[in-house]
Amino acid sequence: MFAATVGIVLLAPTAPVPAQPPVPAPKADRFKAEEFARVVYQVADQVALRYIKPVEMKELIDGAIRGMYEECGLAVPDRVRDAVRAANGGTDLLQVLADVRVLLANQPALRGPRALYAAINGFKHVTEPACQLVSPRANTFASVDMDFGIGIELEGVSSSAWMLYQVEYKTALNHYPATGWLEQPPRVEAVTAPAGVPWRIKRVIPESPAQKAGLRPGDVITHFNGTEIGADNVNKLFAQFAFPPQMYDPRTGLPITPDRTLTFRRGPGKPFSETIKGTSYVPASAFGVMRTTEEKWDCMLDRKYKIGYIRIGAVETGLDKKVEDMIADLEKRGCRALILDLRWCPGGYVDPGVRIAGTFLPQNVMLAQMKYRNPQLAGNQPELRNVFPNLTRHLDIPLVVLVGQETTGGGELIAAALHDNDRCVLIGQRTVGRASIQNIVDGGFGGLQFKVTVGESFRPNGKSRQRKPDSGPNDEWGLKPDEGLDVPITKDKSHELRRWAELHALRPVDSNEALDFDDPNQDPYRVKALDYLRKKLDAKK
Repeated sequence: MFAATVGIVLLAPTAPVPAQPPVPAPKADRFKAEEFARVVYQVADQVALRYIKPVEMKELIDGAIRGMYEECGLAVPDRVRDAVRAANGGTDLLQVLADVRVLLANQPALRGPRALYAAINGFKHVTEPACQLVSPRANTFASVDMDFGIGIELEGVSSSAWMLYQVEYKTALNHYPATGWLEQPPRVEAVTAPAGVPWRIKRVIPESPAQKAGLRPGDVITHFNGTEIGADNVNKLFAQFAFPPQMYDPRTGLPITPDRTLTFRRGPGKPFSETIKGTSYVPASAFGVMRTTEEKWDCMLDRKYKIGYIRIGAVETGLDKKVEDMIADLEKRGCRALILDLRWCPGGYVDPGVRIAGTFLPQNVMLAQMKYRNPQLAGNQPELRNVFPNLTRHLDIPLVVLVGQETTGGGELIAAALHDNDRCVLIGQRTVGRASIQNIVDGGFGGLQFKVTVGESFRPNGKSRQRKPDSGPNDEWGLKPDEGLDVPITKDKSHELRRWAELHALRPVDSNEALDFDDPNQDPYRVKALDYLRKKLDAKK
């Protein structure tokens, strides 16, 4: 009875909202609108069950509706908000969602899967921005969104543009049902590619086939497999590039990535072509001072004082073993102190991160405290301790950890574990302040997943690392450098240093090219770290 009333209220003629007035869809679309509502509601139900704080279904549905209207550039009408508040249980909320979908049926911004994407990502309005839809990865790397199997990311092919493209393209191929769509999926050749013309490389991943072929960020791809990329064929060529025919190794039966021949333009120079081998790879995320082979580094930064240097990128699976190998090589060469650079660490997987911290700490010390909404669920450990077997520990080497305004999540966890156990000093700037523990639930459509925050990671000393929306500069969040060890630096200089470091990681082993990052005296962070450690080592004499 009440659900029918809700529908009448929302569909009654009213003054139009700013921008174009909503136009009801044909009655035949009502079933699809209700299907849409069920998908959104089911994901909301999973979020309400798992989110770190209790959240009401009404709040989540209100957030979903707000997400849809915002995507259209419209304000949510008062009558719609009133209908959500008046809803009496799940059935009513489903009807409100379906009514809103019908009201917005002719909005181009909500065509196809975009309505579901906008609605489900609207949950961020009542949870936090980190709760969002994510693409099922083509690989297991923490640091890669889409690398096409060869180790490059293209401008435009990330986040929502890439996710929606996948859903539209694979739905057109009948890999996914058109769940909740109010219109028919487009033909395969009509699905718009997220990359422009020509394709510009945004990122090259270290130790990938693309890096070993000498590609660089900013290179422009003009031809794919000998065909020039243009406005008339970009959709077809991008689909072939992103989803090549599946091939298998005849010896092992495992899938392999086919070779791709690409023609590039770099600045005003002459175009060049490279055939990128479709071989499997693991992205590099630990870097030293100078490459000695394609996968190994010389990590001795100061040969006189024997001070080592290791920079950590994304915390990938197996990173702890690579770091251990670097430290073992430094020890063989008489290393007396170490700089661990976490400035651009975006986080990643917890296990290798805590193992890296554990390498420098005694057995059984606290590495992090964990608090969950539902601590009784399997795998929700209340604390992480240094109990890893067969871990070589380096307890005496003086240690400086560099942190900055981009040190995030797992990078902050490593730094906090070392600092709170009096194992290092922190040099640099205050970190991001992200300590969310997230799990994945089914996103409800197109193979997408939804990240929901289920808990929070705390420092070993019990202090919070999480920066909340109302956190001020004097509140507990992130990590600060030790007194007198902060590095005043402009944002422009910080971005320049990051760009230098990324180009340094991509330089081929046989290159004699001199790079800015080779000179630590141009890096205020490393200048301060070296000065601190040299004085400490001199005091020991």
